[in-house]
Amino acid sequence: MGRVTFSGAAVALAGLLVLVGAPAQPSFAQEPATVALTGARVIDGTGADPIEGATVLIADGRIRAVGAAGDVSIPDGAERVDVSGKTIIPGLINAHAHLNDGDPALPLHDQLLGQLRLYADYGVTTIHTLGDDGVESVRVRDAQARGERLDRARLYVSGPNVVAETAEEARRSIDEVADLGVDIIKTRLNAQPGDMTPEVYGALIDQAHRRDLRVAAHLIDLDDAKGLLAAGVDVVAHSVRDQDVDQELIDELIRLDVGYIPTLTRCLSVFLYETTPAFFDDPFFLRGADAYRSDMEEIRDPATHERVRNSETAQFTKQMIEQAKRNIKLLTDGGATIAMGTDSGTSLGRWQGYFEHVELELMVESGMTPMQVLVAATGNGARVMRLDDLGTLEPGKWADLVVLGANPLDDITNTRAIDSVWIAGRRLGAE
Repeated sequence: MGRVTFSGAAVALAGLLVLVGAPAQPSFAQEPATVALTGARVIDGTGADPIEGATVLIADGRIRAVGAAGDVSIPDGAERVDVSGKTIIPGLINAHAHLNDGDPALPLHDQLLGQLRLYADYGVTTIHTLGDDGVESVRVRDAQARGERLDRARLYVSGPNVVAETAEEARRSIDEVADLGVDIIKTRLNAQPGDMTPEVYGALIDQAHRRDLRVAAHLIDLDDAKGLLAAGVDVVAHSVRDQDVDQELIDELIRLDVGYIPTLTRCLSVFLYETTPAFFDDPFFLRGADAYRSDMEEIRDPATHERVRNSETAQFTKQMIEQAKRNIKLLTDGGATIAMGTDSGTSLGRWQGYFEHVELELMVESGMTPMQVLVAATGNGARVMRLDDLGTLEPGKWADLVVLGANPLDDITNTRAIDSVWIAGRRLGAE
């Protein structure tokens, strides 16, 4: 078999206590089949103008109607939930996440569930891993398809990363991962000697397509991005970080309908910890403090600060993130499809749940509008990862949504003002 690898050091990095001491496992009240959320501003994830004073009607876990109060009929017996003055957005979708930060003292199944609950506590109601074990992750994914009541984020999986040295090896490796029942294939080019040649990654992508699987690619350089697009790659899973993207790349992304996932916080985590970050005192960050405890202790260590300050990679990554942010603006202005992703859950200080909100803030700093960023984190995330029942508040979609106490169009950091999180029409944490 080729080099089928995990993204992130799952064993070495498994010190985060995600389940033990994590936010209390949500419980659900016995809710009626039909719920009407009334009076809120609704941002539906499509990019359409917000609906003020809206009603969201939910039945059997799905959106049945969304509209102004006078346009939605609420049936007798429905539970009415007054959310006047608040804002409803679709649940956030992380199109590039990982589940490598579980407590190794627990069975892997419980580790995965604990991390998914942590994501959900931060309003991230769906994650798509791009690098996972491919066995237990598939079992957890399959459970949601059986209609189990979800008290955690939805999960979609890639299995282990696939790289190879020959075309034949690439095809064999794709078959082995495809046989696990994954949703997508993840591969990688690192802009280093030893990377796969176009012949090899071309065979890898071709075989994945023969198995009806799309391919997402880790990359760094513009030339690699173009080569992968020419070979048929389906998702660009990281920013181009070596130079400005050009019109050729933009045109190809649009022509081929290939989504682009920036993962800015992946870069941020490489150089951020020269000192203890100020957000260690932020109540929003600290809602996950029990799960984050191990990383927090290591990051507070002066030895960590010195190591980061002395790291050539860390200092160079400060330049790379600025290039990545510049490219987001060029791609957005050019009409490419941007989806939110963070690479959270793979290395020290890549905070599952919290970093998704930091990613949104960095995307606005890059020149996207708050509305464009919200679409990237909801409707576009679903579109890029082919999650047809998710991402927008439209009739027929799953009722995965977040009620906010402030308007994120005024300030994107208002996505942190979480009033409640709903998955399949049920409020997490309801007694």
